[in-house]
Amino acid sequence: MDRNSSIILNIADLHIHSFFSDGDLSPADIVEESISKNISYISITDHDNLTGYKKANSIIKKSKYNQIKLIPGIELSSSINDSSVHLLAYFFDPENKDLNSVLKILQLRRTEFAKFALEKLNEEDVNISWGDIVKNSKGSIGRLHIAYALINLGYVRNTNDAFETYLHKIKSLYKNPYEISANELIEVIRKAGGVCSLAHPHTVSNFDKSISGLSENGLVGLEIIEDKKIKDCEEIMSKFGLTKTAGSDFHRNGKKSYLGKNFLNEEELLNFYNISRNKLNGEISWNM
Repeated sequence: MDRNSSIILNIADLHIHSFFSDGDLSPADIVEESISKNISYISITDHDNLTGYKKANSIIKKSKYNQIKLIPGIELSSSINDSSVHLLAYFFDPENKDLNSVLKILQLRRTEFAKFALEKLNEEDVNISWGDIVKNSKGSIGRLHIAYALINLGYVRNTNDAFETYLHKIKSLYKNPYEISANELIEVIRKAGGVCSLAHPHTVSNFDKSISGLSENGLVGLEIIEDKKIKDCEEIMSKFGLTKTAGSDFHRNGKKSYLGKNFLNEEELLNFYNISRNKLNGEISWNM
């Protein structure tokens, strides 16, 4: 099977963002495009919110879309050993009260960071307002929405310029009072009938120490990105008892960005599901 093909069969893309976080497409557009590529399973994993998942779930419940299955998913912002990490959670109950309480805290964190960034930008004589930022967001506010505001106001040429000139530095100055540890989030997801995988591990600082701590506390998966594999990933998964997950980390269409770019085949997905169910002693919230 060609992983670079634009027409892909019987696969699972488990890392997709809609415009309810920092993606460009609506949940409806994502569903339509996934169907056009014959992608069998998708997970909309927006940052710290479930709006995109819930919209897509409502759409897929229509008989027209019964050829595709939507796996509950979300990308959670967290930390371990003072390093930022993102967890991809799957198979959980999206109505779980404790989970939704945590998501409110994570949304508060995002809002507080955006206000902090706004203050720092204003201190540097960047004339940007709160309204300039939030008008670019339909859900979770992130640095990308601040970057869009800077572009729209003519302070930078593109998103890379925004991050290099302003946003990387501002993030390094921010001491987040609302951080929830990765291990705490793994437990919240477990109690909601789901499991977690470590997202884009090639970006994680202190990787060896982090993966050891996470696996000891219930991490199930490690996201494998074909063109950004971490060194000795197979050995790491074996050592820590982790299984492979995969997804395109799709935000928008481009030459090197498209739905299904990275994926699990059906056998790999079934393996991930069965391992997850066993880890949860059968108490998994979502059924294949």
